[in-house]
Amino acid sequence: MKKYLKFFFLFSLFIICAYGAGRLYYALTGGFTLGNISSNLSYNEKWVTPPLSLSEKEDLHQILSQKFRYLGKGCQSYVFASEDGLYVLKFIKYQRFRPQAWLDYFASIPFVNRYRLAKIEKKHNKLNMLFTSWKIAYEHLKPETGLVYVHLNKSHDLKKSLTIYDKLGFAHQLNMDEMEFLLQKRATMLCSTINNFVTNNQMDEAKKLIDNLLKMILSEYQRGYADNDHALMQNTGAIGTVPFHIDVGQFVVNLNISDPTVYKQELFSKTFKFRLWLAKHHPELKTYLDKHLLEIIGPEMHQLIPRLKNPHAWSVEA
Repeated sequence: MKKYLKFFFLFSLFIICAYGAGRLYYALTGGFTLGNISSNLSYNEKWVTPPLSLSEKEDLHQILSQKFRYLGKGCQSYVFASEDGLYVLKFIKYQRFRPQAWLDYFASIPFVNRYRLAKIEKKHNKLNMLFTSWKIAYEHLKPETGLVYVHLNKSHDLKKSLTIYDKLGFAHQLNMDEMEFLLQKRATMLCSTINNFVTNNQMDEAKKLIDNLLKMILSEYQRGYADNDHALMQNTGAIGTVPFHIDVGQFVVNLNISDPTVYKQELFSKTFKFRLWLAKHHPELKTYLDKHLLEIIGPEMHQLIPRLKNPHAWSVEA
């Protein structure tokens, strides 16, 4: 009996240590590996983007001549910051869009294979939605997203090798022709920007940022573009008083959104959490935002209930 108890204890200890080591590795690396940002995707005409002008190519080449260092990760991508602090590179987290590899070993079992194929299709559809969103943002919403370049197909014309540094500081060389990525202007988060304006007694600038934010969102709605993620505070940045979307992963074309009845509800829902945050930290700006929302939405604003598509958007930042 003691022999079995000892075995059980040692086995449990091994499992705990293995799990702890795995969590430690993930904390240290952010889960980043070259394999997780690499793909074997084939060329797809669907993802072709407009060619760059000569000056745009020169600018891109100059930007990518810098080294980029690990900055963080989101649900869909790993983010690296340029040395000059002006740009970020985002590489797709392909592990999020791949089914578990162990399922392949049981593909000969019918019910497992059905599950595996369903998973493959679901992951493929999610990746397709991400690529579609990136393409919409690049081709139609450049000023609103700060996008400089999007590379969705493997190519031969970039001819650029890039050095990135992972979270642990190790260098990796990338052939950018082989990578799917986006290049974007680097911004300061929306709430941090407002905090800085208020701290420096720049209330006019804070109000101008709010004005520009409302104009940007309204312009998108009126042109039939919708961002399906209502987490405005987490997904919006600013350079000075100019706001833009830093997360471009959930854009869709939806002509219904251009209907004032629809976009008024959307605008109310999208700004709901932001209003809570302003009420807590900057009541004067909350009053200012409410005044302008009332002008856009009308008296029915007082009867609206937020319809948040992202459950995390309910929480209020500290």
